[in-house]
Amino acid sequence: SVYMPLNHFLFPLELDGRMLFSEMWVDPDAEEKEGRREGQRGNTMKFLLKVDVQSLGLFDIVLTSRDKEVDIRIACPDRVTPFSKEIEQSVAQILARNDLPPGSVSVRRMERPVSLTEVFPKIFEGKNSVNVKV
Repeated sequence: SVYMPLNHFLFPLELDGRMLFSEMWVDPDAEEKEGRREGQRGNTMKFLLKVDVQSLGLFDIVLTSRDKEVDIRIACPDRVTPFSKEIEQSVAQILARNDLPPGSVSVRRMERPVSLTEVFPKIFEGKNSVNVKV
């Protein structure tokens, strides 16, 4: 949408016999909105993935990519939290195998689903204008 500075995707999937419904929001211009801190590199993108896995529950994944470095925060259902350390290690290994140095990887129990405005706090900053970026 020209009014929403985020890209939005829906992914209904079936994986290993489990139904998944995923939504992903991407802010390809996060560095412009968040500003650069001392020593921080550019090319920042921010992703929010909401994944609802049949028989497991809802996962919220917030991924921030700065150049090649990646930070990932995963909020998961209660029944998955006992495996938090294994998930963190596996995600860090996957990133490293793909030449993406993990900045921080954390997995925690979901207290409540994260809202779009929590991840993208400046989303409505330009709500009175039209995004005409090509």
